[in-house]
Amino acid sequence: MHRESDKPPGRARARRSIQKSVEGLQAHPPAAPLSEASAPPTERVDGANRPQGAGDPAGAIVRLDLALRLETDPQSSARICKQLGDAHAELGHGEEAIAAYSRAVKLDPGMAQAWLALGMAREKTGNLDAAAACYGRAAEIEPMMPEAWNNLGVAYDMMGRHAEALECFARAGESSPESAQIWFNRGNACIGLGDTDAAVASFKKALHARPDDSRIWYNLAYAFSRRGDLEPAIGAYREALRLAPSDSPTWYNLANLYFDSGRFPPAIACYHQALALTPADFDAWNNLGNCWVQEEDLEEAIRCYSHAVEMRPDSASSWNNLGHAWSRIGNQERALSCFKEAIRLEEEQAAYYLNRSLAYARLGFLEETLSDLRRAVALNPLLVDLIPSLKPLELLSEDPRFHELLGGAPSA
Repeated sequence: MHRESDKPPGRARARRSIQKSVEGLQAHPPAAPLSEASAPPTERVDGANRPQGAGDPAGAIVRLDLALRLETDPQSSARICKQLGDAHAELGHGEEAIAAYSRAVKLDPGMAQAWLALGMAREKTGNLDAAAACYGRAAEIEPMMPEAWNNLGVAYDMMGRHAEALECFARAGESSPESAQIWFNRGNACIGLGDTDAAVASFKKALHARPDDSRIWYNLAYAFSRRGDLEPAIGAYREALRLAPSDSPTWYNLANLYFDSGRFPPAIACYHQALALTPADFDAWNNLGNCWVQEEDLEEAIRCYSHAVEMRPDSASSWNNLGHAWSRIGNQERALSCFKEAIRLEEEQAAYYLNRSLAYARLGFLEETLSDLRRAVALNPLLVDLIPSLKPLELLSEDPRFHELLGGAPSA
């Protein structure tokens, strides 16, 4: 029962919803990490530790229940309870498995494998504290049992106790120094601590033992990107895709890296691959629209943003992006409609008011332009340095209210 970490942070991907703050400029939201590979399913102990007839767990439960009623020796009964718990766990009977394992450790408190199994059953219910206590008990009984230390480390890592997790993985590694699982988990804990150098080294160790595991390449790519090594990150994602070409999150994250490095055609290709695998991926549609804006194909951008707002009508940033594209293409009425919806959803975003003011200015609506500019500057005073350079606002150049807004007088 050897566990690989579910952290950090599972397959929850970073979503880069790029907001167009003003024409020709982009304002990125606070950077979020790209995602790491998800953990594999829990690995059970080998067949010698599973009930006879394990291919028929339902039948095994009937036989084991009968054997348990006939058995009088506590240690033998504990072994039967352990096997009974395994059969229930295989069928997904969580409560019954916990009850059987709990009875096993009550009958034989020194049965490390039962404590380990009980910990995994507790973990599946989300009770990480109870799971950690069980793993710790197993490690106390058998200090050289790598599974116990590894699983305890996984539990700590999932609770955010990364330093303690690393100590556990080090203990697990004493008995299993070449284990890819343990090095993989160590890498994840290092990322949790912000030590990307150690994370890269750990994932490379894991790859030495398991070079064809796409999940390890995926996490190595993340560690590279976190420490700013863009090209190695791209290479690692590409290797992950060679091994698992149908993994949509990998295509998505590779596209993000290409976007960040200004390589929009390959970013577009990767977002398309992600969407071919996951057509309802809101963020991929939104970010593909961002790429088409950079490539000056505004009709394609509008198509992508329209998909995004159809899937997530509560996304203010996507309405803003769609409005920006309509404004660039010359349809100010549609742009205003989109900016209005963005502002309705998020009333405190200066960029949305600024963008709407530009659309109003292009239509010659001076009062509405000034009103939105005032609101934008109130929310973000730094915009006063940018506003004078925006060409659509030249119609306000002789209006004293405009210069009052900017904190000065019109130039002579």
